[in-house]
Amino acid sequence: MALKLPFNLPHINLHPRVRKLLRIVGLVLFGLITFVFALQLSFPYKRAKDKLIEAAADKYEITVGSVDRGIMPGRVYFKAVTIRTRPTKPDEVVTTFYIEKLEIDLGLLPLIGGKISVDFDAKIGPGHLAGNVAVGKFGKGDISADITGTALPAANLPIRAFLGLPMTGKIEASVDLTLPMEKSKLGKTSINWQRASGAFSLACPSGCTFGDGKTKLKPLLKNSRQQAMVGEGIDFGKVDLDTLVAKASIKRGKLTLDRFDTKSKDGELHIDYAMTLEKEFGDSMVAGCLRFKGSDDLLRREPKTHAAISTTGAELRGDGLFHIRLTDRFKDMKRLNQDCGPNSGSGASSGENFNSGIGTERRPNLTVHPEEPKPNPTAPPPPAPPPTEPVPATPPTHDAAAPAEGSATAGSAGSAGSAVPGASEPLPAAPSGRGIRHNAEKNETGAPAAAEPPNEATPPSP
Repeated sequence: MALKLPFNLPHINLHPRVRKLLRIVGLVLFGLITFVFALQLSFPYKRAKDKLIEAAADKYEITVGSVDRGIMPGRVYFKAVTIRTRPTKPDEVVTTFYIEKLEIDLGLLPLIGGKISVDFDAKIGPGHLAGNVAVGKFGKGDISADITGTALPAANLPIRAFLGLPMTGKIEASVDLTLPMEKSKLGKTSINWQRASGAFSLACPSGCTFGDGKTKLKPLLKNSRQQAMVGEGIDFGKVDLDTLVAKASIKRGKLTLDRFDTKSKDGELHIDYAMTLEKEFGDSMVAGCLRFKGSDDLLRREPKTHAAISTTGAELRGDGLFHIRLTDRFKDMKRLNQDCGPNSGSGASSGENFNSGIGTERRPNLTVHPEEPKPNPTAPPPPAPPPTEPVPATPPTHDAAAPAEGSATAGSAGSAGSAVPGASEPLPAAPSGRGIRHNAEKNETGAPAAAEPPNEATPPSP
């Protein structure tokens, strides 16, 4: 009995060449699908796992419980994955990162265009960390990442490596980054952070705790003397956080902390942070400020923790908070005891200069004066010369035979060279009465009278 369909199929008349072409395309697709599934069933994932563990052996110790291939091509499952950091220094903290189940799905269609695209979903405790990471040019092009984390247990995350203390609570996180790859003049391909863009956030909605009451705080200090003073660590208890929200963005060559909010009964914490990015991330310039203090409740409950917060070397500033200024390049970042923050002066709005310059510690500026030559004690100083007295002016000399004022007649008074009867030689003419009275009037007023030179005659020959 023939099976009859309840509807009639459309009859399509194709050209023989078209039928042949469709037959070839169908065979090619069938061959590709068969190859992909065969590759999925025969791919040595366990050997690939061993290669990955060997490649990361210098920095991480990785153990994997089991590897299972998925039904869909390009999908694989790793179970019971433990990642432990290898310490490079004796006092470095070992961090353990545990993943209960990791699902990786390699996109096959993007491979046709030379793009490696990997979707992943990691089950970490009750939470999940899922996202996509794509790399162009078969692993040599730009990197893009879109990652979201929900209900991640902080105890299973590598937070201790960054903060120096364990953390508990559930974390919400998101990352959306685009990292351009460029080839340097030496031919090395690396990330150009000046062209990077994106945003990321971190939040603890409620019930997060820093410290466990047992682990000592070991801050990472580059100064060997300060690191030696810390020794085995600083006693630190627990600090409870009601909420924590932090958001940052990267655009136009700047990394900026756009938002940082915390609520806690144990104290206050305010962070201002910005970076001017360079091609090498370690060369980026940092401008930041930490402002914090412990509360009275923390002092009563955890006196050692309160003491650790209050004895960081920072001073208590005018706003009632301890200030630590962050500056210099990221790889050589300095933590200075200086007044900072957006309320301390100009430059806060730019997000790059949180230091006002008022109340900051500066090195004293000393003015060095040249030393005066000291007197020789063996040789007494020469005596000062006595003051010179002014030489008195020589008064004019008048001849005794000169006639008295008014003795000459009006006619003879003005004649010079007239002889006196009985004299053997001529006498000089006496000054007129008008000239004498003029000099006398000057002397009476106190003005010095100029001495008139004597009108001497030539001495007679014998």
